[in-house]
Amino acid sequence: MNAWKLFTAVGAGVTTALLVAVVIIELLQIEFSALVGLPVGVITGIIVTVWLGGSFDELPVGVRRAATAYAAFGMTILAVFAVRYVNLGRNVLSLEVAIGLGLAAVGVVYLALLRSDRALP
Repeated sequence: MNAWKLFTAVGAGVTTALLVAVVIIELLQIEFSALVGLPVGVITGIIVTVWLGGSFDELPVGVRRAATAYAAFGMTILAVFAVRYVNLGRNVLSLEVAIGLGLAAVGVVYLALLRSDRALP
């Protein structure tokens, strides 16, 4: 398993876990919605990680490129939260900034992969 495949599988799982958990927590109008949303998000993230890790090589190049850009979002969010955790830039790195950086990472990774694919013979 190469680094690109591992990054994409784990990052897509993290992104999916974050998105599913947040959606469920926001949609449920009960007091302890996180008790439902977090486990469902983690299970969904594990399923995506295992599936993508196993089927990454069979996917078309465009889908692999999109999956890697999707994975960059979750990994960027984790990196921002890690930097916030150690008190570096806590005042600057709000949730909105983290989401903006994640979306910027998606665009940069996708365009970089698109450009590198065109450069290959």
